[in-house]
Amino acid sequence: MNRSMLLTAALSCAMATVAFAQEHPGEHPAAEAAPKIAPISIGDKAPAVKVAKYFKGTPVKSFEPGKTYVMEFWATWCGPCLAQIPHLAAMQKTWADKDVQMVSTAVWQREKTQAAREKKVGDFVADQGDAMAYTVAIDDEGWMAEHWMTAAGQRGIPTAFLVGTDGIIQWIGHPAALDSVLEKYKAGTWDLAAAKAEFDEERRFDEKGRALMQRIILAERAGDREAAAAAIAEAAAEFPGNLNVQMMQFEFFLADASTAAEAYEVGREIMKKGWDDASMLNYLAWHVATDKTVARRDLDFALEAAQRADELTDNSDASILDTVARVYWEMGDKDKAIAIQTKAVAAAEEHSRGELEATLASYQSPE
Repeated sequence: MNRSMLLTAALSCAMATVAFAQEHPGEHPAAEAAPKIAPISIGDKAPAVKVAKYFKGTPVKSFEPGKTYVMEFWATWCGPCLAQIPHLAAMQKTWADKDVQMVSTAVWQREKTQAAREKKVGDFVADQGDAMAYTVAIDDEGWMAEHWMTAAGQRGIPTAFLVGTDGIIQWIGHPAALDSVLEKYKAGTWDLAAAKAEFDEERRFDEKGRALMQRIILAERAGDREAAAAAIAEAAAEFPGNLNVQMMQFEFFLADASTAAEAYEVGREIMKKGWDDASMLNYLAWHVATDKTVARRDLDFALEAAQRADELTDNSDASILDTVARVYWEMGDKDKAIAIQTKAVAAAEEHSRGELEATLASYQSPE
């Protein structure tokens, strides 16, 4: 089962979001003639709300003092956005009696006219029925996309903005990460200054770090490891502790036995940061155990990461069980590999079971 993270993935957002967001399909036509919009960040006053139509829920004309808003942006063509519908509905239900309103605005629709966009979104919302149990609207000729998404430097959806009781933007990010943020904000423990510093650093990386990442990728493709190493060192100095940079260091250093020790030092840092992130840990384990570019495999490292991921998912995630089994197989423990792969097959969804069964059969076949 392929879990390899290509180097090009580092050009997108931090891994907490990269797997979920989809980039918009180009600038909205109306944006070309629009005046330049002032940038916004966490800690700034939220822009106004100017939508073309509300399809359901309570319209928002302005942000009421004392009320908290989640302004989420999505599109009908965006798979990760649609995956968040149950989550948003559940959040609205949970927070409805605590003066929190979810407002989901469709942006960057691909239809050519506003009327066609409204019909597409309207039909979609109608088909969803009670599933979209929150306020749903559509952008007005790109106004919301420009004044919210573009102004905040956001290129991918879904994206959510948490607007506090004072009308100030408290947080910007993927809605999947919103629960703990909202809980802290409503409990009065949210650190706005820290959130702003982190967000602004992410934007700085998005602007300057992308150029460095591109240099690394191009050097790698050209087979120039010296140039790639120089660019990685520059990126690490410019963005110390940045997860995207660390992931590139990890993969790059692992490709050469002479730098493998450095790779595992970085890998330990990544593992520590992601100790409660099953997907991150699963990736580390799978890459070390299976990737053909790895020059020296530390299977104890891989097993530690895989077992922690398995623990976090209550030993019930087929993909992670598959990884644990593969690590044991690479370690030469055939019996454990077969036992755990059998559990992976039992836990798998139908669409992925065939691949896992084939792996199990390969483990069971005579040598």
